[in-house]
Amino acid sequence: MTQTDGTVLSPLAAEIERLVLQSPGKRIPAEVLLRGASRFDPGLIGDPAARSRLRDVLDELHTAGRITLPAARSRTGWDTRVLPSIPSWVTRIDASPPPRPARPPQVWPSALEAAARIASRSDEYELLERVAAWMRDNPEPDLVPIQERSLELFDDEKALDAYLKTRLFTSAALTLDLLACFIPPVPFVSQHLSGTGPTRLLVVENLATYTSFLKALQERADPRPDLHLAWGGGNSFTQSVLSIPTLSPAPTRVYYFGDLDLAGIQIAVNAAAQAEAARLPRLLPAEPCYRFLLDEPGHSRRPDGTNRHATPDYHALCSWLPAALRSKAMNLLRERQRVPQERLGIQALRQKPDVLTELLK
Repeated sequence: MTQTDGTVLSPLAAEIERLVLQSPGKRIPAEVLLRGASRFDPGLIGDPAARSRLRDVLDELHTAGRITLPAARSRTGWDTRVLPSIPSWVTRIDASPPPRPARPPQVWPSALEAAARIASRSDEYELLERVAAWMRDNPEPDLVPIQERSLELFDDEKALDAYLKTRLFTSAALTLDLLACFIPPVPFVSQHLSGTGPTRLLVVENLATYTSFLKALQERADPRPDLHLAWGGGNSFTQSVLSIPTLSPAPTRVYYFGDLDLAGIQIAVNAAAQAEAARLPRLLPAEPCYRFLLDEPGHSRRPDGTNRHATPDYHALCSWLPAALRSKAMNLLRERQRVPQERLGIQALRQKPDVLTELLK
């Protein structure tokens, strides 16, 4: 007889338990156990009672909490061709790991007390210990990009990116402000065209339009307004809008011109919200440019692939546009049509220079 964790098992059950524990997988076919047990007890071979003995020891192990058996109503889990029925397989029950010893009481800096109340895992405590040591050694830290602080804390520039998704950060118990670091804004491609008057910024969604606007502006005779021209890069602008403070000279007004479709207007709305949250200059629609697209003949319109299935609040989206253009824009979206901004290309800008003149006056 063998005793394991206070439970006494019969010799055959103890042998089958050994086979179960040595199995590479948790689910072990019963026929594998029978073959292994036959080497321990050769009398099982040819014994009319072998089936009954196997069922008895499997029930013994199940009762002792060493294995689980298939569900009683499983169609494939039981061999019922001969009585008694035996399971087609058994599943090993792995022992639970011993509980971790309680951490000794620790006094945390006041800035980390909220996070310490949440922490319960070793990785969370390790993070707090690193931060506490860093705070002790750096009472007046410089503000740096998150990757530089991550390298300082973990010798891994990407470690903090992963921690941002964990509960200590998502609960706001830990913040990047506390670590004196920030996520660098995505930069955008921009060109400064020196001129007179207050500095403006014009962001256009697509590369072709950026290229044509740049050429048209370079061809303009002096006096020319002082202007940054930037390529928004589609949806990237919802993040790169935060790069506006890096421009020099700083723009006092910011205009945006994108595709006249659901996706294009959504980009503008999202970027405007980002700018407002960051207390940047208000993102204004480039009204003459959008008016040019809306006044284009009907044959310039195309089906809007970004507006095939959605049923958004068109009124709320179009509220970013000037009041004089909202009705036409809403009708365009409701008809699931679009006008690409490339309609206002280099030839149109040369033929109608008043579009840029009106925008930048």
